Amino acid sequence: MSARDRRRSERYQTASIPVQLSDVNGELIDLSLHGAAVIHRSPVKAGSSATLIFPSYGGIYVPCQVLRSLVQVRRAGTTPEYVFRSAIVFNSIPPEQEQSLHEFLQIQIDRLAAKQAEVARAESEAPP
Repeated sequence: MSARDRRRSERYQTASIPVQLSDVNGELIDLSLHGAAVIHRSPVKAGSSATLIFPSYGGIYVPCQVLRSLVQVRRAGTTPEYVFRSAIVFNSIPPEQEQSLHEFLQIQIDRLAAKQAEVARAESEAPP
């Protein structure tokens, strides 16, 4: 079974949304209703509990668990940059917070899906 088949919901690539994974600054690079992927410069331990924080959205806090965290090399410019890519899954939250978190995630996913559709439409209309 592939990783895509194991996922409970579709993931959407993001355009580098600033987040914090507990006390580590990072960039959200993909998002679903049940998890996300974050790029960051400081290590986090796979299996550890964390909180994904969206500071630019009024400080939305999402309890999560780090599934894995791998070192990757980014090749931007002349020098390579070593970063960590962490896959996280969202933990259960209190029922009274569930609806607002779901609404927030759905708004973000809808924006990402609209942007992807806009790009695909522009590519299909572009002359060969």
